[in-house]
Amino acid sequence: MEVNANLILMQYFENAADLKPGEFVLLREGRVVDPLIHGNFCKNCDQYAPLIYVSDDQEIFEGDILVYPKTRQFCIIDDIQHFFENDCYLLHYHTRQMFPPPPPHHHHE
Repeated sequence: MEVNANLILMQYFENAADLKPGEFVLLREGRVVDPLIHGNFCKNCDQYAPLIYVSDDQEIFEGDILVYPKTRQFCIIDDIQHFFENDCYLLHYHTRQMFPPPPPHHHHE
């Protein structure tokens, strides 16, 4: 990932509280692509099919990464289904934690 993209993401993470729910940062080939993507995690989908749905007026491709700043979750898009009747895309993704949380403190026994 480009250094520039890293810095931009860190700013989004720091200001995540100011973002509306459902705003994702689009990463393509290591670069941040504007504007923000508006989508929703599919809440009632089973856990084996993690999905985000977005309106189809936004350009997203397989291999793109949608970063959700509020949880620092990286959603790597691996399949896209288009639903013409709903004017939306269902994005199947898998995640990879790129900003690991600090290790837990081990209490000395």
